[in-house]
Amino acid sequence: MQQKRSRRLMQRAGIVFVGFAVAASSCATTEVQSGPDPALVEVTTALTLVPGTTTVPTSRRPATTSTTSISNVAATTDAATPAGSVAPLSGWAAVDQYLEATFIRGGSAAASVAVLRNGELQHSAAYGHRIAGEVAEPSDRFRVASISKTILAVAALKLVEDGVLELDAPVGSLLATELDVSSPTEGTEVITLRHLLTHRSGFPRYENLFFRNEAASCPDAARAGFRRSLQSVAGTSFQYSNMNFCVLGLLIEQVTGLPYEQVVQEEVLDPLAITSMRTAGTFDIEPGDVEHKSGEGRNYMEVLAGAGAWLAAPTDLVTILNSLDLSTPGVKVLKSATLEMMAMITVTPPSDDDEALSESAPMTTSASALPTQGYGMGLRIFDAPPTGGAATTTFGHTGTLESTHAMFVRRPDGITWAVAISGDYPVSTPEIATIMDNALLFGGFTDDAYRPPPPPLDEG
Repeated sequence: MQQKRSRRLMQRAGIVFVGFAVAASSCATTEVQSGPDPALVEVTTALTLVPGTTTVPTSRRPATTSTTSISNVAATTDAATPAGSVAPLSGWAAVDQYLEATFIRGGSAAASVAVLRNGELQHSAAYGHRIAGEVAEPSDRFRVASISKTILAVAALKLVEDGVLELDAPVGSLLATELDVSSPTEGTEVITLRHLLTHRSGFPRYENLFFRNEAASCPDAARAGFRRSLQSVAGTSFQYSNMNFCVLGLLIEQVTGLPYEQVVQEEVLDPLAITSMRTAGTFDIEPGDVEHKSGEGRNYMEVLAGAGAWLAAPTDLVTILNSLDLSTPGVKVLKSATLEMMAMITVTPPSDDDEALSESAPMTTSASALPTQGYGMGLRIFDAPPTGGAATTTFGHTGTLESTHAMFVRRPDGITWAVAISGDYPVSTPEIATIMDNALLFGGFTDDAYRPPPPPLDEG
């Protein structure tokens, strides 16, 4: 049975209630709030919960809001837990305890999670402290770093649908003029919106420009980008660069006459009933924001702008990602054809030499298989089967900054999740997926294989 398998895995991994409680004992938390009657929610995963005697003391529970699809049936199929023994948790309690022990004991100050199933919010929780002395709440805003790119891409594609922008019209000269760059570098004039959305403009990475105080703002960085040499001809190769989305935000401002944040709010967030997200500077913290430690004098949030300056709660993030999922109910900001295009891997076109070779020599082997991982339009494509379109694709984005890790993922099994972290654990942001897969496994919500998470920072 699913629950027995989860228990064996947890015991094998050394993850039982006692371990969780010890690891999380320093994190004061709030009382669990119940969601709607489980009978009113579709049951898509069978799960038997552990009896209530094994639940976490209220004073140690993470701040949580759950809408569970599983009834709390008290061990009707398992033998009763012997007196004095400790049974592992199950359901969302197991998810929370695993995530809290892993992220907070791993070395981060705060973390938050939200999970949808088939477009419906099933669970949200927060762990650790938003600032010293204040417990984190599920509604708190975290830096989401490069997840900002997905948000800005949706706004840009909505402007395409509205006829304000064109995907394949050159915009480089327009941008250079607005930036007061009188002699832009050769090749920038042919850059298009499609090139910016897919990281194929030819702009280099520009790490120093964005992260080592070589620019004071996004427009300042963009001026440097239009004056310096391109890494490649626009449209010919992929190079992930924050410059693309810094410039995209400026393009949106130029064609609308409005701040890009206002365009995002009106075109994307308002239709989704999201009212609490905001952009912030590197040392800008307001009530409801989670603190992210930043080195003195740094200014990367100001320079990134549309490429990485948004703050959001994971519940906001899953709402946005669900709006890109054609298989679920809920508001879809973009048309279905646009969403399919957004979630399609952009393939590097053949070069002139490749085309000449194919014309002069007969094909003796089968054509190369299409890639299953890559980048779409403001989306990372984690897994794309050769057939099936967006419905069978796993997509989302990661975000990494100083003291910041964020990730949101749409899975074809109906689960969509988002995690935001203040701190340095895990060191590699994609490892959040490993940790989240384990948590869902221990909760009894998936059949994924257990994979060891990265070691805590003090052991790495």
